Amino acid sequence: MNNVVYDNFPAWFLIAESLSLVILLAITVVSFAVYFVEIQILFTSRNTTFKGPFYRLMFVGIMVDMTSAINLFVLQIIPAREWISFFYFTNESWLGAIFYAITYGGRCVQGATATILSFCRVSAVCFPMFYQKLSYAKYTYTMQAIQLSGAVAAVFLLLPREYKYVNENGGYYSAFVNNEFRKPFYNFVAVLEVFFVLAIVVNNLVTYITYKLKKKSASKRNSVSGSQYLMNKEKQKRESSLDKMTVIVCCVELLYFAFVVYSLQINQSMNKRVFYFLYNILCVIYSTFSAWMLLLFSRPITIQFRQRILKLGSKRSTRSFSISVQGSRDNK
Repeated sequence: MNNVVYDNFPAWFLIAESLSLVILLAITVVSFAVYFVEIQILFTSRNTTFKGPFYRLMFVGIMVDMTSAINLFVLQIIPAREWISFFYFTNESWLGAIFYAITYGGRCVQGATATILSFCRVSAVCFPMFYQKLSYAKYTYTMQAIQLSGAVAAVFLLLPREYKYVNENGGYYSAFVNNEFRKPFYNFVAVLEVFFVLAIVVNNLVTYITYKLKKKSASKRNSVSGSQYLMNKEKQKRESSLDKMTVIVCCVELLYFAFVVYSLQINQSMNKRVFYFLYNILCVIYSTFSAWMLLLFSRPITIQFRQRILKLGSKRSTRSFSISVQGSRDNK
């Protein structure tokens, strides 16, 4: 099926497209700085504070999010703008293979990560005894294997294909040479999106309803001691943060799902420049929101992040003071 090609674009679209690239790059750079600190925090405390399956899965998810964002700028935005064209056009097939493998493999990992985390959350609320077992090595490794299985499948499916850069409305975009493979592949992607969204939404709804029922039942019991009250209050804070994270994840998943279904199923002839204008925005949102979600709603991450920033600030102050003292001595 051929994509719609427009004779020209209105001025507002061209301005919006250029501005969006600048804004998306700025968001990515700042989010990467946050990611780097969070990676350091998760790695250094991987056997203590962040030993549970949630943070192990998030660690892998962060690495994939960063890879997806780099893939977007290096293998989609740069060639689309015809920058370094001599390199991209002479290597269009294998660069296209890498772009598609990372794009769809990364999306599979991102969707699987959100799905598995929603499964962990519903297990914690509905099946607490089973949830405790998820921290065992065999369960953690099984979840991580499932998390990465989509990336492995994408490599085997997409790397052997041939790709070329197609010029549409002044932009160059990587495309399948064999269109017979394109349609069934996009159908499979749409089905996978449906599975991810249904699993995430259903798991989170079950979790939310079950937790509210348990909370309502607990409130009808007799009064508790002061220490128990403080523990319950702390638990409620954690659950409130998890609820906010759940809402954010569901909204992002639904937004991405709507875009994929519309562009790959309902309107398969969508103009490539318009498609990638919207896709670039969604990809950056999906690849960076985890950085801010962890920073804002994960208290252990927030505390250690603040400590590291304060420690870095104190080191700079000490260094500046030492330099000024040394300078004053030299002047004597």
